Amino acid sequence: MKHYNNRLDVFNSHESIYNSQWFMDFGKFGSEVFNSEEKIIYSITKKFKFWKWKMVFTIKDNKENVLNLISQNNRKTIYSIDINEITYEIKTHYKKKKSIFKNGTKIAELDESFSNENFKECIKLQLLDKKDLEICFLLFSCLKIGDTEQSSKAILTSQKQLEPNQEPWS
Repeated sequence: MKHYNNRLDVFNSHESIYNSQWFMDFGKFGSEVFNSEEKIIYSITKKFKFWKWKMVFTIKDNKENVLNLISQNNRKTIYSIDINEITYEIKTHYKKKKSIFKNGTKIAELDESFSNENFKECIKLQLLDKKDLEICFLLFSCLKIGDTEQSSKAILTSQKQLEPNQEPWS
């Protein structure tokens, strides 16, 4: 996976499978996710629900179905979404890692701290099943909305505010 400015791409060898691009429109952050044919498959809007103190990503697919990825805690380190009676959860960990769960089972791990001189701006993605690539890319794209630089450091008061990674893959 590669993150450059306001664009995120996932590749199969050298061919892009999915990409997402985010933007600010009338004071709201948004994003669009494209397939390999450059057709929009998802549109995402990022909103902060102040009265509930929750971050909500409203996702609309190309069939006009609407889903919501919602933060589950005040630290915004756990997000959850229900799709076709399956619950997906994404957790943010120490050292810029994220895990994605499907009904409580870990299906993917993303490592943004992956640093290799030959692979700058790259994000390491590990999947259990390639059928989950689209949903994992969609969920990660939601969390990346507004991030412009892969090398920038997040400002956190303490790494203890992040979720423990019970079973790290790397």
